Amino acid sequence: MRLRAPLAFVLLLPVLFLLPGCTGEEVTPEPGAGEVPVGTSAAPSEAAAENVYRIGIAEDLTTTNHWAYLGPDGTVWNGYVLAGGKPALYAYSAQRYDWVPSLAADFPTPLEEEVVEGETFWTTEVELIEGVKWSDGSDVTAEDFAFTANTAAEMQLTGNWPSIVDPEFFDHAEADGLYRLKIFFKQKPGLARWQFGLAFMPIFSKAYWEPVVAEAWQAGDTTEQQKVLFSHVPEGEPSAGGFIFDQWERGAFAEKDRNEDYSFSGTEVALYASGAYSATTTELNEFTAYGEPGGETVLEYVEGPFAASTIYSIYGSQDAAVLALKKGDIDFMLNPLGLSKGLQEQLAGEDGLTTIENASDGVRYLGFNFRRAPMDNKAFRQAVATLIDKEFLVDTVLQGVAIPIYTMVPEGNGAWYNADVPLIGKGLTRQERVGRAIDLLKEAGFTWETEPRVSEDGNFVEQRGEGLRMPDGEPVPPMEVLAPSAGYDPLRSTFAIWIERWLSDLGIPVRANLTGFNVIVEQVFDQQDFDMWILGWGLSPFPDYLESFFHSRHSALEGYNPGGYNNPDFDRLADGLLAETDLEAARQQAFEMQAFLAEDLPYVVLFDTPIVETYRSERIEFPYTDTWGGLQSVSGMPTLVDFR
Repeated sequence: MRLRAPLAFVLLLPVLFLLPGCTGEEVTPEPGAGEVPVGTSAAPSEAAAENVYRIGIAEDLTTTNHWAYLGPDGTVWNGYVLAGGKPALYAYSAQRYDWVPSLAADFPTPLEEEVVEGETFWTTEVELIEGVKWSDGSDVTAEDFAFTANTAAEMQLTGNWPSIVDPEFFDHAEADGLYRLKIFFKQKPGLARWQFGLAFMPIFSKAYWEPVVAEAWQAGDTTEQQKVLFSHVPEGEPSAGGFIFDQWERGAFAEKDRNEDYSFSGTEVALYASGAYSATTTELNEFTAYGEPGGETVLEYVEGPFAASTIYSIYGSQDAAVLALKKGDIDFMLNPLGLSKGLQEQLAGEDGLTTIENASDGVRYLGFNFRRAPMDNKAFRQAVATLIDKEFLVDTVLQGVAIPIYTMVPEGNGAWYNADVPLIGKGLTRQERVGRAIDLLKEAGFTWETEPRVSEDGNFVEQRGEGLRMPDGEPVPPMEVLAPSAGYDPLRSTFAIWIERWLSDLGIPVRANLTGFNVIVEQVFDQQDFDMWILGWGLSPFPDYLESFFHSRHSALEGYNPGGYNNPDFDRLADGLLAETDLEAARQQAFEMQAFLAEDLPYVVLFDTPIVETYRSERIEFPYTDTWGGLQSVSGMPTLVDFR
């Protein structure tokens, strides 16, 4: 569930987002007056202009409200369009992911213990850059930060908000003048909850949102207050990014116009081989860190925006978006899954296009609803994981376009990836898988009326299991696996179909339900009415999402633990990660959490894919194309794209 960076400051924001699911039976609003149906050429006439950046996306937005986007509407599609308009104190640098100031003028003061009116707090102070403007001409101030953080905490916002403004740590924030901020924590925050959490929080305009929040407070209980805030349509909301949100035609397109008064336009950024980093904005701020700038430069670029506007055309499938790319209707296609092998072949050899490949920053997984038997049984989950032959599907069925994985941290995130986790099922033959799964279930007390049996050569199940009963004697109920359809993601739909087959062979009554992304999100996250589901997450470099996905406190409606996983031993590990202030100690904590999850299996992590992207290089150019997660992972990229 982590999203991409907002502003010029380019880079990854510590927000979790759902990787898209499918089209197929997707829920799309009915076109109204002046709206264009999904899949048509939906951009306004200005799209033909030379300096308009044209992007294709495969799913519609569900909100234009940034509070909601960081709350119950945390989809990647919302993030693609909405991210980039809000300032944050700190960000990651390009490519290297150094922790660097953004709206902050420098690094914060060290945390100090302080007693205020008899209460003990841990406090830190941050100096803000003076002169950063909202698009309405007013200054971005410490009061904007304090308003945003205090509102999120007091209103108990859901979704990503508890991992950004954690009520277990954050108490309140105060403005000490316009440009100095003081933050009060209830207990000493670790890296996850300060440097890589609250410090990345998107900051909202107090002047715009204060009356909206005041109205929300009058709505009744907490749930109703949140609904009022999340449902507000932010027409005329000021931006502090390179673009200002202009319009959204449901099912057709969204458009953002260049912010002519963008404060960071012209910022010169440089990364050096020595490890040094520098960012200079004339008459605003100059910052260097991690050594003295000089010597070999590994990356240099100048902040834009260079486009007059960015238009996101909405297509009904990847095929439609690829066709638009081939025809020259769009310059770039955003999809966190990247391009499948078949789509890559369609674009191969096309004049004016360039294809790039990067390590992925996401995972695809099978999740369980722990509120229903037998998904709450560890032996059952391990049996399911044993039966899923990831290597067979990836190498034989999908012909090598994906990478089987066994842990929640992608291998591309080398500093946090633990290769030494339990590899349940890896390397087993078909016969061995079935035998091991039967043993796991029998040892846990499951029984069959007719036990499954594999052929002597081990190639197929010659006697399917029938009459499977749980340890309490009750029949295993019919279950379904919600998964994306082949129309959008043939990889996950293929996994779902084979999971149905393999589990059915053992007498586990499972049906694959291939349906729309928004349908899955609603059933899983909004209603918690499901058995198992297959989706994916886009992830941040710092893996505090291990806590967000699996700590029991996030299992309420619209939380990021919809499966209701509840293990006190894991909760203790997760709490330890949040409290850890030492980087190396936090790394060891994350390694232990990965190993724990790979055995207890709230998710069966399935696969990853390299991110393959194609863009119209005859028309546009990027300052860099080598980045973990691909160009689509850098939400500030629209401010950096230039035209040939």
